[in-house]
Amino acid sequence: MKKYLGIDVGGGSIRGTIIDKEGNSYFDFQIPTNPNFSNKEFLDSIYTVVKHCLAAVPADAIGIGTPGPIDIDTGIIISSANLKNLNNVELVAFVKETFHLPVYFNNDANCASLGEYYFGEGQKANSLVVFTLGTGLGCGLVMRGKVFNGYKGNGMEAGHITVVKDGALCGCGQRGCVEAYFSTNGLLGRYFDLTNKKLENAKEFFELVSQNDKNANQILELGISVFAEGIRNVIHLVNPDKIVFVGGLTASYDLFGKSLEEKVNQIIFPVLASYVKFAVGKSVAGSFGAATLAFQHFEP
Repeated sequence: MKKYLGIDVGGGSIRGTIIDKEGNSYFDFQIPTNPNFSNKEFLDSIYTVVKHCLAAVPADAIGIGTPGPIDIDTGIIISSANLKNLNNVELVAFVKETFHLPVYFNNDANCASLGEYYFGEGQKANSLVVFTLGTGLGCGLVMRGKVFNGYKGNGMEAGHITVVKDGALCGCGQRGCVEAYFSTNGLLGRYFDLTNKKLENAKEFFELVSQNDKNANQILELGISVFAEGIRNVIHLVNPDKIVFVGGLTASYDLFGKSLEEKVNQIIFPVLASYVKFAVGKSVAGSFGAATLAFQHFEP
């Protein structure tokens, strides 16, 4: 059976996983992401992950998912809100020329959506929306098994819907984005604004929530409210029957999930609330989705 290498680039790590079409995993490897990567340092890290994976298990094709904006036609990462020093990285050309395999490229949230559609909570969904809750806030849409790309792969950037006019500064350079309020960077940033105290990670933030820290609770409540408005906009635009949440923040879903779902159902059209379903993803790695991108398009 053919095997496919999926590479998922996130704010915290670059992860490679080799799977087959049935979702069986043969090898998994990851290294930390440096938010200050230069183009060369980034490509060196991609090289390390791909080489390590292919040395363990040969693959027939490679799929790569990265934050954007990207250009899927030319295989370039134009820039990234959370990897700020990247600029027009010729990613696909580099991997193709180095490893001599077919390479398929898309936004990381689009890849995560494919992974959930094939192997996770999104199976059999007609119109599936997946939100990736990590360093930033990504979003992907799969309709009848096909990912929605928009022009050149930058569709469904729901994390950068403006909800708070003239609000907090987002990593994209604009103000009031959903991501600036509900993501690891958003929650920690808003907590710092309120308290002048720097937290190290989302786990520390949610520990404060569990301890009923009033500042953390205030920030989370605001984040939930902003995110609910963003989800409302997406629901009214694309009319999904399933919404799946994935990513590191879902480890604390018990602290915000019920409130988030209730708020969304209160503000969307009642008929939509009667059938749209919410779920937390089945820990299907984004790298599975990137590998899925490869087997969807690979033709020997």
